[in-house]
Amino acid sequence: MTSKSPEMEKFLNDLTKILYGRERHSGACVACGSHKVSVEDFRDALSYTEYGISNLCQECQDKTFKTLKTRKK
Repeated sequence: MTSKSPEMEKFLNDLTKILYGRERHSGACVACGSHKVSVEDFRDALSYTEYGISNLCQECQDKTFKTLKTRKK
């Protein structure tokens, strides 16, 4: 996981609770609530690293980043 100041961790956790209704480090994806968040549930090391940043499971990462790619075109 990434190293953030306690203030930043609190801010991100509070924001995540507002946006998704879940805490960032609950052991589940913040967007969908899936518990498929262990290293073997991710496509590659980069996706698992992204989970450490965003707390999104592989499926939600795919949806999010596909949407972002589509918007850039």
